[in-house]
Amino acid sequence: MKNFIRDYFTFNKRERNGVFVLVIIITLLLVWLNISHLFVDKEITDFKKMDELTNQLSAVSSVSSDSSENINSETEFIQKEFIPKVELFYFDPNNLSAEKWKQLGLNDKQIKTLKNYESKGGKFKTKEDVKKIYGISQKLFLTLEPYIQIPESIEKIEIKESQTEKNIFSNREVIKLLEINSADSVQLIKLKGVGAYFASKIIKYRNLLGGYILKEQLMEVWNLDRNKFKEFEQYIEIDESKVKKININNCTVQELKHPYLKWNQINAIVNYRIKHGKYKSVDEIKNTDLVDEETLRKIAPYLIVE
Repeated sequence: MKNFIRDYFTFNKRERNGVFVLVIIITLLLVWLNISHLFVDKEITDFKKMDELTNQLSAVSSVSSDSSENINSETEFIQKEFIPKVELFYFDPNNLSAEKWKQLGLNDKQIKTLKNYESKGGKFKTKEDVKKIYGISQKLFLTLEPYIQIPESIEKIEIKESQTEKNIFSNREVIKLLEINSADSVQLIKLKGVGAYFASKIIKYRNLLGGYILKEQLMEVWNLDRNKFKEFEQYIEIDESKVKKININNCTVQELKHPYLKWNQINAIVNYRIKHGKYKSVDEIKNTDLVDEETLRKIAPYLIVE
């Protein structure tokens, strides 16, 4: 063991000199690190280079801004050059050329729709007819409206023909005044503003009612508003003899089913007859206390007592 320690921890003269020199070097380094700040001047930051870099960046930014302005100006030039200018002028929309429509600001698709309408015999009788064309927005119509001029002669001729001959002009086809309680879907779609959709709805509601008593009942059809009703009102007539009526003295609950009556009213009318005997007049259904004056007024034309 002693030999082992002696072999590893005993130095010769040369090794001792090396260790001594190494210790001196380490000591000098430690001393220098602690006192070096006393002998070295602090470095002063030079901001001139930073200012130069800042100026260079500003110059680049200015060039980019100028380029952006040039691009914008070129874009504006292209827009002005290739987007057609709107030129408003007084015009009659009937048979107006495609070039004139384009000057008014309409695109090719809108012009094509207008021309298709004209090719099928469509006419603009009022300013509002222009608004009904598919693709004509409310904003565009309001822009054009002050400049639309439709000759009065067109409207007068149409009114005169409808009053004297009682004809309907639809898609260049002439038909007689239409009786609404016997008309089929083929006849109904010839009415102005009535297509296949409303024709089927008119017939369906007519079957539920048992027939129309008044023209105004057509406005009870789903989505058929007053404006659309006014388009064909003068071209229809009502034959009340074709209205199906219900005898309240022998009808069942199912037979009394009607759009103007609720289920509790129907049951009350039938049960009152069972308890008190047959009705002498239609007005007696008010005795059920469930039928008010308004309901009686609407349902009475469809009821009879026999």
